[in-house]
Amino acid sequence: MKKIKIGVISDVHSNYCAFKAVYEYLRSQEIKEYLLLGDYVSDTAETEKTMELLYQIMEENQVHILRGNREEYVLDQWKIQKGEKDGPLWLANSASGNLLYTYERLSQKDFEFFDSLPITFQLEKEGYPDITCCHGSPINTRELLEFYTVNTKEWLEKTDTDYLLCAHTHFPGKLEYKGKTYINNGCAGIAIDDYGFAQCTILHGVEKEGTKKWEPEFLKIPYDTEEVIQSIFHSGLYDMAHWFMNSNIQILKTGIDNSAKLVALAGRLQADQTGKEAVWPYIEEKYFEEAAGQLGVPDYQKCAVK
Repeated sequence: MKKIKIGVISDVHSNYCAFKAVYEYLRSQEIKEYLLLGDYVSDTAETEKTMELLYQIMEENQVHILRGNREEYVLDQWKIQKGEKDGPLWLANSASGNLLYTYERLSQKDFEFFDSLPITFQLEKEGYPDITCCHGSPINTRELLEFYTVNTKEWLEKTDTDYLLCAHTHFPGKLEYKGKTYINNGCAGIAIDDYGFAQCTILHGVEKEGTKKWEPEFLKIPYDTEEVIQSIFHSGLYDMAHWFMNSNIQILKTGIDNSAKLVALAGRLQADQTGKEAVWPYIEEKYFEEAAGQLGVPDYQKCAVK
């Protein structure tokens, strides 16, 4: 009997170098079927190359694909820019400059493609248990299903399938609960606590004691993080979102993630010092600089290679 192997990739975050390394490895393992679980763009510089490779993978393989919260962010901005939705326009600052950079490099084809994607789907393989696949949760791309939180177990209880496969948290692993299995794929593009590696998974269809199951093989694929960092400096992305990109570079160099904390703290500092609520993305750079100092986010500007 031919063994079933399915590659799982998520949270690329425009990191073409990591994306390419993952795909090349999975191809070397003769993977011909893929689950792509969202967050293909933003946070690093190679948006166009990432989209080209994404389309290439879809042409060359059997692919099941959905969108993540990053795709929803750029879709919302697309509709705001067209006057179809209310909301703030993104600015070239540390609050939204990273997203604006990404938005400006997406084509009409990309927006329409993202708009066509579901946020969840059910994988069915004859003889094997069905798998519910999503980015965050089956109804919300931004919901975090972490291994230690109540909502993860609640989703396992109410999901119709025996397996729930997600992404978004950037932490890979498996949780078994009441006869069901939660699997998180981790992160290809900006892995936390795992710098220098792109995370992905191979789902193996196995048979044990007459029962067919899915077994995840969690992988760490090495790639050149310095190439990614230099592309951030030389693409213009660093200048559009100075302190946020310093935080992302910190993840790439050390695995330490302060990005969400940085934005939240900068907003609180502005509110405290001005006496007015800080409304994202209208947060001044001086508060990002102060927040970065408190959180230990370095200014990596001197690391740019001329």
